[in-house]
Amino acid sequence: MVQTRDTYALLDRLIEQEEAGATRARFPYWAEIWPASVGLSRWFVHNAPEPTNTDIRELGCGLGLVGVALARAGWRVEATDYVEDALILAAHNARTNGIPEFQHRVSYLDWSHPVGDAVDCFVASDVAYEKVLHPYLLRTLRQMLVPGGRLYLSDPGRPAAQPLFKALCELGYQHERETIDVVWQSLTHEVDVHRLQKPL
Repeated sequence: MVQTRDTYALLDRLIEQEEAGATRARFPYWAEIWPASVGLSRWFVHNAPEPTNTDIRELGCGLGLVGVALARAGWRVEATDYVEDALILAAHNARTNGIPEFQHRVSYLDWSHPVGDAVDCFVASDVAYEKVLHPYLLRTLRQMLVPGGRLYLSDPGRPAAQPLFKALCELGYQHERETIDVVWQSLTHEVDVHRLQKPL
């Protein structure tokens, strides 16, 4: 997987671009691989049902690790993000891993204005780290996840993410959580894999 060598140097360049009139810089979380994405990839490949004709849409794909892992396991994946550079690297990583285009594609998706067909399954890793994002995530799921559809979301136990799961349960989603240990960059991380099903 190709990733950014120095995320902070990238942030400095984004700030310089902002000062030159570009859009407001945000920390480039998309530019590195996080333990939650490693955990979700491993969990899904080993625990999810056998691949079917169902398309899986990944939210906030970043560098595309989860989508690449699922595509290599036989699923058809649409990896989405709102950062163009992330989509370019996710597509590159898929091609580098020998995944054909019919099995993995990238698409722009803005959660504040979600547009596209509804699907049966979403996957996402560590995307609920800011409470301000939760209304947009809920809107995206309301519009783009079919009734009875499933969401698999991994999170490293961030307190800021918990209100999202509470809101989903209040909306009638079935919710199960499994905590797994993920060794990444010589450290062991606890990652929660949340399995949610939208009410019919």
